[in-house]
Amino acid sequence: MAMPKPLNCFIFLLFLNLYSGFVNAQMIPEDNTVAMIRANYLYQFANNNNWPNETKKGKFYVGILGNQDVFDIMSSKYGTKPIGSQSLDVIALKEVPTGSTPFHIIFIDKSRKADLPKVLKEFKDKSTLIVTNWEGALSQGADINFRNIDGSIRFELSKSAMENKKITPGIKILQWAIQ
Repeated sequence: MAMPKPLNCFIFLLFLNLYSGFVNAQMIPEDNTVAMIRANYLYQFANNNNWPNETKKGKFYVGILGNQDVFDIMSSKYGTKPIGSQSLDVIALKEVPTGSTPFHIIFIDKSRKADLPKVLKEFKDKSTLIVTNWEGALSQGADINFRNIDGSIRFELSKSAMENKKITPGIKILQWAIQ
């Protein structure tokens, strides 16, 4: 006896949902929670800070320098979500970008920390948030720095450095930051 059509449709949709969850789980390794947390924070930085009006046109660019896992997670999980009225474009950077691309955020992994001075020079007069993940990065010029504190990924920020770039930290970002 054949199943009624609504039941066939339900089973097919259930299978499709389970299969898509399986495919997504295969693309993002669950054991890389640090990269997942950093990607989530980068999305929150994009979404919950107040950006200057001149940067609210075109795409919202986030560059990832030196961490393929953060790029993969950021682009697959958040790449289709808007930032305000802008579409998000996540770019894996192989080298320090030129100031000609209007990056809103550049994440520099500790594996590429030698590139920080070049990034700072290239984006000196831009409203580009520089995010890093190594000890002492704020004193070297980063705006936000990830830290591992008692097994938790947290971040510290330089409010004055952000405001000098005309980026106003959002209330959530200030609340979540290490004081």
